[in-house]
Amino acid sequence: MKKSIALKVGLLAGAVLLSACSVLPKPPATATLYDLGPAISKPVDLPVVGKRPVIVAAITGQGLIPGSTAMLYRFANVDQQLRAYQEARWSRPIEQLFGLQLRQQLEQGRPILDTDFSVTRLRSGDQYPLLLRVDIENFEQIFQDDQHSKAVVQLRATLVEPGATGDKLLAQRTFVSAIDAPEANAAGGAQALANASRTVAGEIDRWLRNYE
Repeated sequence: MKKSIALKVGLLAGAVLLSACSVLPKPPATATLYDLGPAISKPVDLPVVGKRPVIVAAITGQGLIPGSTAMLYRFANVDQQLRAYQEARWSRPIEQLFGLQLRQQLEQGRPILDTDFSVTRLRSGDQYPLLLRVDIENFEQIFQDDQHSKAVVQLRATLVEPGATGDKLLAQRTFVSAIDAPEANAAGGAQALANASRTVAGEIDRWLRNYE
């Protein structure tokens, strides 16, 4: 009799435990991480002797969520609401990823100095390095419908010439690149955004050549 009661109690406890487990929240799925890849597929050795050094300031993102790794998208013809993929993210904030890609592109044709470079290191007669500031205004995937989307990257670049008497604004320009995504999903958006940002980095590179 005692064994029968103990068995019933054990079965009841097991049922309660299984019931409790069934209502526990499931662990969230691990998000797939993406980055922008290298600036160019194969580095090219270009002569940098005589080229004016450039300091690339920390990239800002006024059009982004500060410090976020969310991959953003929207439906163009619905409500213009900005959304984020739940199971896909950037490996780092876009400001950092694009900053790395841009530096890789620019250093192929000129010396790139760290942001902590001090002008007091310059010798008499040396030119001051140029200072490049970049602000990302738009970095998202836009769906025309459930089968077609494109990546849009828009940023504003400002080129400044530091000097002993103050900074001089040399130029400012907005760069935009829109590229169709090969797939209407996060993977396709990430690939298209990487290509669009690579295109913009190349355009900034060519733009800087006018001021070196």
